[in-house]
Amino acid sequence: MKQISRQTRVLTVGIFLTMTGLTLVAPILPLYAREFGVSRTASGALISAFAVARLVFDVVGGVASDRVGARRVMLAGAVLLTASSIGAAVAPSYAFLLVARVLEGFGSAAFATAAMKLIIITTDRERLGRTMAFYQTGLLAGVSLGPLLGGVSAELGDLATPFWMYAVLGGFVWLLVWRYIEVPEMEAASVRGVFRATRTLLRSSAFVALMFVSVTVFFMRAGARLTLLPLYAAEELGLSEARIGLVLAVGAILTLAVVNLGGWLVDRVGRVPVLIFGLLATAATIAAHGAVATLPGLLAVSAGFGLAAGIMGTAPPTLAGDLSTPGAEGAAVGLYRLAGDFGLVLGPLVLGALADEGAFVGGFQFSAGLLVLAAAVALIIRRPRTHEHVPADAAELR
Repeated sequence: MKQISRQTRVLTVGIFLTMTGLTLVAPILPLYAREFGVSRTASGALISAFAVARLVFDVVGGVASDRVGARRVMLAGAVLLTASSIGAAVAPSYAFLLVARVLEGFGSAAFATAAMKLIIITTDRERLGRTMAFYQTGLLAGVSLGPLLGGVSAELGDLATPFWMYAVLGGFVWLLVWRYIEVPEMEAASVRGVFRATRTLLRSSAFVALMFVSVTVFFMRAGARLTLLPLYAAEELGLSEARIGLVLAVGAILTLAVVNLGGWLVDRVGRVPVLIFGLLATAATIAAHGAVATLPGLLAVSAGFGLAAGIMGTAPPTLAGDLSTPGAEGAAVGLYRLAGDFGLVLGPLVLGALADEGAFVGGFQFSAGLLVLAAAVALIIRRPRTHEHVPADAAELR
């Protein structure tokens, strides 16, 4: 890790704090909404509003980082995260809280998109996989730590306490970016140039294939792992909440443990081979979820999932960097994240509907089938040669 730059380390701390804050509020959000006397559906709308806001702002944040610079977009994102968290903590009504969640989605998308763009433009392609893995370590650690801190802080204080903590973390993120992040001197791309580069990406079969992979991976994560698995474990296997949490934790811990190995393999073996292997291995473990009926079996399957997902996880964002157009990397990151967030929204809806019909095994098999299809689609992805991006005349970006 000695070759990881200071700037990448700062960005990793920034995404760790950001993701810790995002997941701080996860355990208490539905309960906090209910304090305003709204229905369970309205409580769920707070989660949907955040996801839709991210969908809307993924590409906008990417284009903005190409136009005005990644540093400015990250600073704006941190301000939005801090302000929206304070707004949520003092919200006088449900409508005010809903608006705060939308702004939080905007801020999250802006910061994450600009940070990933900055990693792409400041890292040699030969080391991009390992650098992206280091960055994802911070992201995954934040996702793992946040819910625990959120639950404890709510018990020690009240349901608004996690939002105040998130506001403080957002302030730290702003200070980190302001003090330590430096962006290379680059000529800003014109709006016309960025959108022309975006159209070029959408005409690239390799990039469209990568977007499909991103949809299926996040569809699986949010749908099969975070929606279907808890329902299946509780309703079909009779597991307690604590044991369900243990099953999910095993996968998360092992993913975190091997993500840097995955980054090394992505750089040494190749992006596409690691991606295809990971998709097929993950598909096998997802299908196996519906074939086990005991806690030890589910723990073993979850462990296999965590290893496969960790090895594979760095390949897609690294390919997004490889396939990006010079000067319009933000647009590429925005499109890649848009696809992933679409999968995050779609997965729970589709697999949740299957769960309502009692089709748990069918839901796992459907998700596994999508991953196999994604592996087949990934065969058409060709990684450009070093520093060769999706073709575009640099003059077109001005």
